[in-house]
Amino acid sequence: MERGATYFVLESENSIAGCVACEKANKDICYLERLAVLPEKRNQGFGKALVERVLSNARELGAGAVSIGIIADHAELKNWYQKIGFVEGETRTFINLPFLVTFMSYNLNENSPHEK
Repeated sequence: MERGATYFVLESENSIAGCVACEKANKDICYLERLAVLPEKRNQGFGKALVERVLSNARELGAGAVSIGIIADHAELKNWYQKIGFVEGETRTFINLPFLVTFMSYNLNENSPHEK
């Protein structure tokens, strides 16, 4: 199976406010990657809209879940993803990273597109 990431941008007032990528890891899982919103555009719902775009794309690709890895100690970010519907999973150490990584997942089969 060919792997590749699809990038999405969100525009506001004729300029890019943020971006996100969706990578199909295998037939069942997509990765949410590189979510970024410009500092002056934060707290306006753009991040959630970008995440929802990835969830929609993953459904279109036939995936059953979307996964993301975040810095384990970033409680605010973890809580933000949980409010959207992501569930905390395992935490791992990577030799090339100076922090622990917590994996979170969103089950596309259990969460409807407009539930959250």
